[in-house]
This record gives sequence, structure tokens and C-alpha cells, in this order.
Amino acid sequence: MLVARLLRVAAPPGVEVRESTGDAGRLLELFEGADRVVLVDAARGPGAPGTAEAVPPGAAQPLSVQSTHGLSLAEALGVAAELDILPSVVRIYVIYGRAFEPGPVTPEVAAGIGPAAELILREELAPPVST
Repeated sequence: MLVARLLRVAAPPGVEVRESTGDAGRLLELFEGADRVVLVDAARGPGAPGTAEAVPPGAAQPLSVQSTHGLSLAEALGVAAELDILPSVVRIYVIYGRAFEPGPVTPEVAAGIGPAAELILREELAPPVST
């Protein structure tokens, strides 16, 4: 949600930024009617804690990216596909962390919030470069 808040301030006009707590039902609601979505989650995975990177949707499961939510992101995407509400373009960004106990964001994840927002702005929201 913290990345979404940074993106909301910096996103170009016409870009809708929504927040979700990770509840699968809410995530599926956000998918309905969308042509393109960019998802951000903090998770355990192969990256160093505090780093952010784009993860292809099909790679979420093989990379063993484990979300802190009851339904994994890969499972939520599978349900959306079965319900025929999966947007045609789905981009996933992960901020790697080490610990995910209830409470405030860990220092590792906090360190990745700004870089994740910058990465998304650069890769997803930057105006096309004319050649």
C-alpha cells in the first residue's frame, strides 16, 4: 500500500492507483473491468531483502515467492483466469523481505518501497520514447 501511495502522487493523469490489503476477494474485484494491472507485494523470495524487481506472472510460483496473505498471488491470478476476469496485461513487482510478522513494515521492506515505486514509474508509467 505504501508503494501505491507514492505512485498515486507521481503517476501521470489518467492512471488510476488503487490499494488492496491483499485480500483475494478484494483483489478479484479490482481485476474486474481492468485491461491492465500492476501488482506490488512484499514477499520472501530469491532477491536480497529490501530489493525490488519485476516478476513475470508465470514465474511467481516457480520462484517460490511466498506472500503473507492466505491465497498466494499466483493462486489469485489463477482464480481470476478461471473466472475470466484476469486483465490482458498483468505486471507483478515484488519487494523482498525477511520477516512478515504483524506490525509495522520491516526496515528491509521499507528500504524497497521507494525503489519499487521508481521502478514501476520507469517501466510502466514513463512516456514512450520517440525514435
